[in-house]
Amino acid sequence: MDKGTRGCQHRQQYIIHFNHSTVSFHCFFPLQKSTQQSPSPSSTFHFHFPLISSLSFSTSLSSTMNSELDPTRNPFSSRFPRSRLMRLCLDDMNVSAQRRALLMRGMFTLLSHYLDDEEDEDEDEDEKEEDEDPQEQVGEQDPLANRKRRRSTTRNPNDDVPRKPHAGPHSPSLTSDAESPFKPEKSLITRTKPDTSFILHPKNPEMESPEQIFILSGQSNMAGRGGVIRDHSHNHHQHWDGVVPSEAQPDPSILRLNAHLHWEPAREPLHADIDAKKVCGLGPGMAFANAVRERVEGKIGLVPCAVGGTAIKEWARGEHLYENMVKRARESVKNGAEIKGLLWYQGESDTSSQHDVDAYHENMVRLIENVRQDLALPSLPIIQVAICSGDEKYLEKIREVQLGMKVENVVCVDAKGLELKDDHLHLTTEAQVQLGQMLADAYLKHFGSANSHHPAL
Repeated sequence: MDKGTRGCQHRQQYIIHFNHSTVSFHCFFPLQKSTQQSPSPSSTFHFHFPLISSLSFSTSLSSTMNSELDPTRNPFSSRFPRSRLMRLCLDDMNVSAQRRALLMRGMFTLLSHYLDDEEDEDEDEDEKEEDEDPQEQVGEQDPLANRKRRRSTTRNPNDDVPRKPHAGPHSPSLTSDAESPFKPEKSLITRTKPDTSFILHPKNPEMESPEQIFILSGQSNMAGRGGVIRDHSHNHHQHWDGVVPSEAQPDPSILRLNAHLHWEPAREPLHADIDAKKVCGLGPGMAFANAVRERVEGKIGLVPCAVGGTAIKEWARGEHLYENMVKRARESVKNGAEIKGLLWYQGESDTSSQHDVDAYHENMVRLIENVRQDLALPSLPIIQVAICSGDEKYLEKIREVQLGMKVENVVCVDAKGLELKDDHLHLTTEAQVQLGQMLADAYLKHFGSANSHHPAL
């Protein structure tokens, strides 16, 4: 190794790397003299500077790197001072930061002037409209002539480009590119402004109240599961098939009290918003109403209250189901209607134990007494359905209680023999229609005479 080469090992060495976004400055210098047997360790320092303004920075560096006379001014020379290179980079970044600050300040200044000019122009237009009130009255009589009169060319004070017309939803026509945007007259705004009062104060289309009220209560077979099928290809999802026989079709003379206590046209499924946690289908309500509507005076009002899977003890006074039924019944007659009867189909949930069988008669009698007392109808007609499904172990015992009940103005209709669905629990659509007609026959036979009168609340 010659003397010059050995000398290079003791001098600091600097290398500069450039790319499109940064300048990297690397400094290499030995920690101690090295020998041929043991090369000396070295330390490396890296400095990275962002190229904020690559043009100005490359210009400042080129003026120094092109100097071949003075090694201290050449960044590739080992004699180039490290502090000077860093100072060049910092100076360039400071200049770029100042330029950015000036540019942002100018942009904000232009924006503020533009906004001020827009506000002044809007104020001038408002003042001009106030001065032209007499002419606007003429415009109310002839809006088309008024629009033609008000067309004018308005230019932005900040540039010479004419404003483009604004094609709003209420604009009757478009102006040319050199014309000002169309501004409708106050009279036109008044005429074309949509009525949004129903959004703030929604109107409930209250229908004419019915005169003859029938309460539908009990559990699932009164709520209706006719036509409810289970889709095995979609995780056993249940849905109603939508089939409504002619006997259960809607009629203008039949209304229902919905969950919000408002009357609406009755249609199946009647309990869709009452027994809301289950999928409801066709029940006996519409078939019953269609069968009796020709034999009663005035419109019929159905008050659905049934909820599937409920036992008789859940219909005791003070329980939610009972109190909700009484509340809905009272609401149905607030306009002078008359409650003509209660249709009751329940008992399947009480066929699971001997204890429920033993308590059923007493609970049912107490329910009848409480309803008649709370509705102030001591002779309220009640038509009960003797169940045809449930736990076979106690099914016949519950049926015996229902068929053998001896209470005034309580009639029992036997559902035994009606067709059941594949679940062997709920009636089919056809069976529900038959049950509705059986309920209608029982009502007309026992309570449909002209002398049968039950005063309202």
